[in-house]
Amino acid sequence: MNGSVRTRMRARAVLCRAMATCPGWTSYDLPMESTSARALDLARILHDAPAIHGELGAGDLITHGLTPAALTYIERTVRVGDRTLETGSGYSTILLAALGAEHICIVPNQPEVDRIQAYLLSQGVSLDRLTFHVAPSERVLPGLALAPLDLVLVDGSHSFPQVFIDWFYSASALRVGGSLIVDDVHVWTGRVLRKFLVEEPEWDFADELGGRTAIFHKVADVDPDKLWTLQPYVVKRSRPGLPAQARMAASMLRHGQQDDLKRMVRSKFGR
Repeated sequence: MNGSVRTRMRARAVLCRAMATCPGWTSYDLPMESTSARALDLARILHDAPAIHGELGAGDLITHGLTPAALTYIERTVRVGDRTLETGSGYSTILLAALGAEHICIVPNQPEVDRIQAYLLSQGVSLDRLTFHVAPSERVLPGLALAPLDLVLVDGSHSFPQVFIDWFYSASALRVGGSLIVDDVHVWTGRVLRKFLVEEPEWDFADELGGRTAIFHKVADVDPDKLWTLQPYVVKRSRPGLPAQARMAASMLRHGQQDDLKRMVRSKFGR
């Protein structure tokens, strides 16, 4: 069996799985010959608007994802062979595969993977450079050996502490000069990460798109063991003001730490 036949058989198998969870996809025709029969670009993806997100067997599927402006940044930035990683999935996954990136997508939902693969194959895009890890990113990333990355997209779980875990384990692998995209910075977790990175000298804040997506360029190596005292955002928000000092003193008194409180006051005021 030659490679072309194997590719078509694989495509039909993936499409059948996806169609089981997304009946509207029956209109997509599989390529009958080469997997590179036609190019897929952002304009085509947005026009087709393939539905990706939704539970298995759900009738209404939608796609959560990056804004067109953020997707346009990716299309203009990524080149064939670039190494990229994202947490979460969506149009960005499809676009990065279409651009020919060596892409890693970490997403805990197999039906999403099936739908993405089916759409890509239906558009003649090979899956050879696309790797999925179907599990929560906070479980996958700590044990994942990563080659140097050119672009990282943090757009998986927006819960605490997942956003920070995604950044922590991917930041060291991102090469100096590479791009970090943090989506949904209007959510508290994303907003805190954005504010933290703006004040870190290893990161250059490039842009914020639509109030939702922050783009950074890595300008120096990141020390994963950096002390909090060397992190400006943390230091500025850790100086105890008068209300915090009052709460601390009240707590010490409640717990019978009068002597410790006296020593702290003497140390502060030199008495």
